[in-house]
Amino acid sequence: MILVTGATGCVGRAVVERLTSSGRQVKCLFHWNNEHPAPRRAVVTGGDVRNEASIYEAITDGGACDTVIHLAFIRRETDEDTYEDVNIRGTQNVINAMKRAGIKRLVMVSCLGAETRSPYPYHRSLAKAEELVRQSGLNFTILKSAVIYGEGDWLTAWLAGLSQDFPFVMPLPHGGYTKLQPIWVGDVAACVERSLEMRTTFRQVLAIGGPQSLTLADVARVTMEAAQRKRRLVRVPSALTHQLARFISRCRNALNEMELEALAYNRTVEVSSVNRLFGFSPAKMATRLAYLSPNYEPPPPPVRFRYQPR
Repeated sequence: MILVTGATGCVGRAVVERLTSSGRQVKCLFHWNNEHPAPRRAVVTGGDVRNEASIYEAITDGGACDTVIHLAFIRRETDEDTYEDVNIRGTQNVINAMKRAGIKRLVMVSCLGAETRSPYPYHRSLAKAEELVRQSGLNFTILKSAVIYGEGDWLTAWLAGLSQDFPFVMPLPHGGYTKLQPIWVGDVAACVERSLEMRTTFRQVLAIGGPQSLTLADVARVTMEAAQRKRRLVRVPSALTHQLARFISRCRNALNEMELEALAYNRTVEVSSVNRLFGFSPAKMATRLAYLSPNYEPPPPPVRFRYQPR
């Protein structure tokens, strides 16, 4: 059985769906006392990566797991959830619980730009989490992904939110020239699944990305086409990023000033990375944006789950 932390996020949902559809036994770690759509064909257990005991219980209760897929990270801090507590200590708790239970296989999804010298706390926290995994002695695979898109992501949700609040224009920070390599969440899930069996991925840090290197302006155009909205792209220079952040701070799914600043850096890898590492060609962005269509009908939500810790 495979334990998935962060199973309710954009990547987590895709990973669980991919694994269960291929017949694997999956257990999802749901945060205590929160309601989420419960995935079909999967076991659901309550817990918190900030609580090592709850992770150990999730691993060992009701049939021991032999693999952990760690996806429980936060992009933005709150008073209750900090990078230190969730991204760093949470990862250490997962490692400790795995060692107590005698589990060796760990797959983690991180991101391009996660470096200890990054000026951005989010990226530094993921870099520290990666370091903990590399030094753990476990049989790990770390997938450093380019920006991920799919239903519930931050990138297309942000752009779609801008287009709702600005009916005629689409302001783009840093002139819209930043190079990204968007990868569909379903393809990330496929990489995760193939990592479970491919020995060439063991004890490796692997960078993955989509099949196209696109500028932020390109991403905005294809997103607007999928959402069937016509907007004039306005290229805002980097020098005005602070003013832009304040200007759009109240938009739907707005990025904060630091997140807009981080968009100044290119996030690309070899365009054939997924094909070379995992033997398949990832989808082009324009072909996987049906969820942005005004006519899109999402699948009916599964039964909701509420867990009260004992």
